[in-house]
Amino acid sequence: MSSNSASAPAEVFRRAFVLGLGALVFAAACGGEVPAPKTASRGKHDLLDPAELFPADLDLVLRVDLGRMRAQLGPLADALSARVEEESGGEEALVSQAIARAKVVWIGLRAADAEVGDRVLVVEGEVEDVRPDPRLFRLVDPPIADDVRTWERQGPLGRATTARIHAFAGRMIVFVTPVEVDSVERVLLKGPDDRRRDPAAEGLVSADLRARRLPPSLERRFPSIASIIGGLERARASAVMVGDALRVDAEITAGTGQAAGKAENLLRALREGGQGSRYAALFEDIRIERVDRAVRVRWDLSSEVLRALLEGKLAAPERMQGER
Repeated sequence: MSSNSASAPAEVFRRAFVLGLGALVFAAACGGEVPAPKTASRGKHDLLDPAELFPADLDLVLRVDLGRMRAQLGPLADALSARVEEESGGEEALVSQAIARAKVVWIGLRAADAEVGDRVLVVEGEVEDVRPDPRLFRLVDPPIADDVRTWERQGPLGRATTARIHAFAGRMIVFVTPVEVDSVERVLLKGPDDRRRDPAAEGLVSADLRARRLPPSLERRFPSIASIIGGLERARASAVMVGDALRVDAEITAGTGQAAGKAENLLRALREGGQGSRYAALFEDIRIERVDRAVRVRWDLSSEVLRALLEGKLAAPERMQGER
């Protein structure tokens, strides 16, 4: 694999990690479907957990434990927090304020078209006094749901702009872009969707992705890869610190054993291509194994490589700088 061909995947790796994808980058625009665990119907007075707020149409939900990151990553946590803010709509002052006080941030989006900006952002933390500017937002009265205060943006809206804000008794605040307004309101009124994504509440970062087919334009350009991705169903991942290294564990589930075998071969080819590129340090410690329909990936990232990822300087380590 040439340096040029490696550079594009390398940038994808950086952004995917920032969003909490970790090893999920290998399946970030996948196809197919798998049902999420069902949840019993709730009454209007029941409190929702953060993961229950995401509508089922959002096929990727990421959980980022910023409190734990600040404790375990030290200065690196500031770089990661800034990236999370950037990817979460941080151009809005209120989002920045909320993330600065966050213990845990949850981000729900559609992986294949994340650039258009449709998302639901949930912030847990000391957010009781995080309130929108009354010149931009009006308080919805009567409330949409018990124990929830809702503000609605007035005036023109961009697709990636926060259209509604829901505050939950000072423990949680939710930012919703226009396309997701009705879906989130439905969840507040009727309870969580059965097929929502539900990342594990563990580690520094976790993610749950319902796989989907590539967009038609990409399927035409990359038919072989599209065929492999079309056979996948789900990918889950989490990341923890082991010593001074970050360990990402991911499991990608395919519809059949044959489809899982094809995914395994693709992952091994990506790893081998990366190991022969100027970004070899990034691919140094990736282990891949298949068990029936599941492909499991373990990816260890040293603190040096981790810093390069967070700062967008994938060639920062000396070994990478020395190659041209």
